[in-house]
Amino acid sequence: MLGRGVAYRYNLVSRVWLVAAGASLLLPASARLGYWLPLHLALAGAISVAISGNMTAFAAALTATKGPGTALAWAQFTGINLGAALIAVGYPTHRSPVVAVGGASFVVAMLLLLAAVWNAWRKGLNRRHPLPMAMYAAALIAVLVGGVIGALLGSGAVSGTAFVSLRATHMTVNVLGWMSITIAATLVTLLPTVLRIRIPRWNGPLAAGCLLGGLSMLAAGLATGVTWLAGAGATVYCVGALQLAVLLVRGLRAPRKWPAPIGAKHMALALAWFVCGGAALAVAAFAGRFDAFIPVFEVAFVCGWGLQILLGSWLYLLPMARPGLPDERRLWLAAVEYAAGPQVVAMNVGLALLALSTAGLTPTWIGWIGAVLAAAAGVFALAKTWLYPAIGRLPGTRERAHAMWGV
Repeated sequence: MLGRGVAYRYNLVSRVWLVAAGASLLLPASARLGYWLPLHLALAGAISVAISGNMTAFAAALTATKGPGTALAWAQFTGINLGAALIAVGYPTHRSPVVAVGGASFVVAMLLLLAAVWNAWRKGLNRRHPLPMAMYAAALIAVLVGGVIGALLGSGAVSGTAFVSLRATHMTVNVLGWMSITIAATLVTLLPTVLRIRIPRWNGPLAAGCLLGGLSMLAAGLATGVTWLAGAGATVYCVGALQLAVLLVRGLRAPRKWPAPIGAKHMALALAWFVCGGAALAVAAFAGRFDAFIPVFEVAFVCGWGLQILLGSWLYLLPMARPGLPDERRLWLAAVEYAAGPQVVAMNVGLALLALSTAGLTPTWIGWIGAVLAAAAGVFALAKTWLYPAIGRLPGTRERAHAMWGV
């Protein structure tokens, strides 16, 4: 599992996890604990597995190393998938020992990933990218904290007010720490690569400082019940998100020869969700209404930000990572562009309707319409990540590829 093989296997299993997350919505609400099981399968399964493989690959590329050894790669791959699976089985069935073992497996897998990132930096021939590597390390520390808290929550070791406070902290460090800081660190190089431009000048250190400092303050405020600290942390965090928006705007304004592909469009709109969600979170945190804000938090950060980034990156990385000639890759990249506009619009309009409904600003039926729209667009995008080689053989795809990328 070296080179591209690492990311390929992780992305393959990650897509299976995402299919399972969607399928779990068909279970009775009592069996899936409301939306807990779909969110767990999406976050601990699809997103965390994809992050693990792609972080390994990006860390190796940024440091010009060959990546982790086979034993370490397989151990991390097994640990994270086993951990996510055991928690998914144990928590809904109230088997605390199974949850504890799953949590321990997940934490060990994150420690192995941290070791792989550290070894890449220690042995690296290229030291020109310290900021993304430091952000990867910070994201891994966040997920280790979140994993330990999650194991405590699932094992039944805490209850009452402490359970509620730690649950909020667990969600925050996992979604805004592990997932979001990893995405932010990766977008520094991934977004310009997708747009086929040089990395634009932006306020990277300020972004990292605000994201990490804001997350620490927000998590501490939620854990201790100090409202002003949580609100201040969310505000600082939102400033960090705005710095990422600067990177996006400068990237989109930079001169380029080719149109923005569908992956870049999804990334741009995901960043809009990240910024707007951060602003709404700051308002809710200052008002001491984080628990009431959780449904909007899930729509904005998990779906609009995390899952949309995941789908958008797959629509670029998977065709580029598949072995083939340059002409074949152009066909595959053109294949994922079919119905790109309706796909992007349906997903984001649907999520906006769902967010407004969960916030209590529109009737419930509006939210259902939004959920159907967003789900249909997500299923369509996910299907293209599996079927793009076959779509690339359809009549007219070669002409589309020539129009996009030249002959």
